Amino acid sequence: MRGLRLASLVAVVAVALTAGGCAPLTVVPDAERERTQAALEGQARWTRVALSVSPLFGDRGKLLLLDAPAAEVDLLRGPDDKIIPPPAAERILPPGTPVRIERVEFPTGLIIATRAVMSPRYLPWVYLKAAGEERPYVIVLSHASASADALLAELDRMLTRDDPSRALAALPREQRDAIGRRELVEGMGERAVEMAWGLPEKIRMDRPAATAEWTWPAGKRRAWFQDEKLLRWER
Repeated sequence: MRGLRLASLVAVVAVALTAGGCAPLTVVPDAERERTQAALEGQARWTRVALSVSPLFGDRGKLLLLDAPAAEVDLLRGPDDKIIPPPAAERILPPGTPVRIERVEFPTGLIIATRAVMSPRYLPWVYLKAAGEERPYVIVLSHASASADALLAELDRMLTRDDPSRALAALPREQRDAIGRRELVEGMGERAVEMAWGLPEKIRMDRPAATAEWTWPAGKRRAWFQDEKLLRWER
């Protein structure tokens, strides 16, 4: 049953995950921006998966949260259209870290002008506040989402209304430690794999055989399950 629920969520966010950084920007209508801001701003959330923390490219006063390895991140490109990778991660936020959504900022002309040139300034930013960190965390949303529903679904792959701390604490020590490093270990359940590697882009299930194959963006990471337990993976 969990596989079916997760597959439904994957289907919602897959378009946003596969959009490239050089594609034309999608204009979010004013009404959809207002719906998104009304639904999110001031809300309490928890990190759903392990997230890397790094400076927001050239803006060292903000921290970028990512649910994917740097090699899969396409948020900023240079004049030659080559992808500029994010800075090295400073640390990892574990699943269940409490945060507050401060504001959702869309790239209007004025906003773009005030953002650092060396930053994904043409994309929507979600500002988060967490205890013990003075700098704001920022989740950068893709340019592919043009409606409030799509924007909310995209954010749901990283944040959740339900605190996963209890589920994390119930895992064996080896698995908890691996999640803290954003790594996998054999025998993990699907939820543990999701906590470590983030939401997959595609799920292929063989119900009679009780197997599943998960694929992350660009096919660079894959994981195979038998009876909802991790058998092997590649990255």
